[in-house]
Amino acid sequence: MGSPQFAVPSLEALHASHHEIIAVVTQPDRPGGRRLQTQAPLVKVAAHRLNLPVLQPSTTKSSSFYEEIRALDPELLVVVAYGEILRTNLLALPPRGAVNLHASLLPKYRGAAPIAWAILEGEEKTGATTMFMNEAMDAGPILLQEEYEILPEDTAETLGNKIAVRGAGLLKRTIALLEKNEITPTVQDSTRISYAPKLRKEDGRVDWNQSAFRLARQVRAFHPWPGTFSRIHGKMVKLWLAHAGDRISDQPPGTIVEMDKHSLSVVCGEQTALSILELQPENRPRFPVADFIHGYSIRPGDRFESLDENDKIT
Repeated sequence: MGSPQFAVPSLEALHASHHEIIAVVTQPDRPGGRRLQTQAPLVKVAAHRLNLPVLQPSTTKSSSFYEEIRALDPELLVVVAYGEILRTNLLALPPRGAVNLHASLLPKYRGAAPIAWAILEGEEKTGATTMFMNEAMDAGPILLQEEYEILPEDTAETLGNKIAVRGAGLLKRTIALLEKNEITPTVQDSTRISYAPKLRKEDGRVDWNQSAFRLARQVRAFHPWPGTFSRIHGKMVKLWLAHAGDRISDQPPGTIVEMDKHSLSVVCGEQTALSILELQPENRPRFPVADFIHGYSIRPGDRFESLDENDKIT
């Protein structure tokens, strides 16, 4: 059971093993992209490529879906970023239970966006965890874990791709050990729990009173979604690449204090400055800051504004 690209390496790893995948369950096709054309989940695309049967229930909570899975008589349920909380009756259906791959070192960063939150909070390391699933979110007993370094240039996209590939190997190893009864589940330490809630588009708003170090992490953590947004000269812009540094300035946060052909230096909170290297004006392509400076007549003293709740981010 899985839906986005993150789950594809796990599907491919299990397909390449000696185990039989009797069905692939994924989310329904839905409109996506700027033109809202109907798109299939990438797990479905991969499953068709591997000639595997695909189920796309509108919800896993229906009795008809439960009966459909029961008729397949699975020995084990494997879940990787499926996109819906599963009920206990479904999790208990296979005799060997349900195993989940989660992109954090549980019990840290339980929830829908563990990769983004680990970057945003300035973690130097994260990892992947396999666990038995229960009725609570990401709270089941831990089976195996691997720790991975978060590089200074990692975005949620690049780090997610690495965890997806390495996590697939961890999942494959977990199932091999379960098959031989050579793994002992470990109860999660309740004193170390933290959460990584689902991201919203409005989370991408820049607050220039924050330190530049946090804003630079926000740009990386919210790449590619939901993005990081501000406004200048009345136009909304998306920040794509930025670095942080110290700077003492009496200018208000958001003010451009230096600029050259490579970057804009913008005052932030805590006596810091954000160097913006790439950005994207609304309804325009992404481009280096030099093109933005010339195309929009940017000068020192101009000021980026924080968006408020009335600003619609597209």
